[in-house]
Parts: sequence; C-alpha cells; structure tokens
Amino acid sequence: MKSPLVFRATLFLFLAILPGPLLAASAEHPGSVPVLLGLDSVRNELGLTKSQCAKLDKIRADFKADAHSITTRPPSTPVEKNAANSTVKALVTKYNERAIAVLTPAQHERLLQIERQTLGGLILYLPAEQKRLGLTAGQIDAIGKIHDEGEAFASRVTSSYEKGDMSLQERLATLRKHRLKQAAKCLRVLTPAQRKTFQTLQGKEFKPA
Repeated sequence: MKSPLVFRATLFLFLAILPGPLLAASAEHPGSVPVLLGLDSVRNELGLTKSQCAKLDKIRADFKADAHSITTRPPSTPVEKNAANSTVKALVTKYNERAIAVLTPAQHERLLQIERQTLGGLILYLPAEQKRLGLTAGQIDAIGKIHDEGEAFASRVTSSYEKGDMSLQERLATLRKHRLKQAAKCLRVLTPAQRKTFQTLQGKEFKPA
C-alpha cells in the first residue's frame, strides 16, 4: 500500500506531466477523469457505489480503446503532433463528460477538491477555476504566459528525450520539477483574498488509505 506522500507524488506525476493542452482539455478538469476515477483511493474517498464503479470501468475501457490508435503510433511531424493533440483533447473532453455524469454533485465537488490539492496552482490553467476565483484579464494573461513558458520547456525536454540525451525517468523527473515551479508561480499571481478562497475550495485534506 502506498503511503499518502507517495500516492500524492504519483497522482501529481499523473496529472502534472500532461502537455499543457491536455491539462486544459476541458473547462473544469485536468487530464482524464475516467483514469483518475479508476484509482481505488479516489473511489473510496468519493464513496462510489458498485454500480458507479462498473459504469466508470466501462467508460475507462472505451476511452483506452479509442486512444489506442494514437498511443500505438506516436506522431513524428509537427502537423501530426498537432492533429494528435486535437484528437486526444476531444477524446478527453468527451469521456470526462461521460464520467462526470456518473457522479453525484457532491462527489463531483470532492473530485475537484482532490484535483486542486494535487495540482495546486497548475489548476489555474482551467477557465472554470479562473472564473471561480474572479481572475482579472491581467491575471489570466500572466497565467497564460506561465503556461506558454512551461510548454516551451516541455518541448525542449521531450526533444532531448527523443534524441536519447536523457532517460524516461530523467524526463519525467525534470518535467515534474518544472511543473512544481510553475504551480508556485501561478499561485503568486493571486491576491491574498484569492489565495484564501483557493484554500477554501481545496476542502478537507485528502488522505489516501
């Protein structure tokens, strides 16, 4: 059984190393909700029923099947990469909506709280989160610049990995370290009042069993 600290690091890695376009694939959730809801600790925290779990298992299987053609043939050209990003983004949005429809409003809200605790400032990339906190146009622009800088960094790291200059583990560790810095930068964009609101929106501490 993973310790809470290890679980949090794993969950952050799962969410935070996603390319920026996929972090903001939907207006409200980063990454794939069906995959996140496949984690036992998250299911237990939300109090999902057997019926809900069965429905989510089917949704996750459908998502993986649809994404299979993309993951088995990695894009090689910029045009292919853009097309693949668009396709995956559409798939994530589609299946996120299906997964969220399985949850009760209270379960959905708790899922959002878990994501906020895990990602910290990175969740401010999402339009819905920006709206909740009442970010100004200037703040949204600042967050956008942090996002773009992160994308440029991730592109350089990925290029180094593809050239064989670093291992997969080095790539993941480098991306995670940089995402943590980005998360801190995003939070510094908020006013003290907004930071307090954000802390409230995180809810009670998520303690995976």
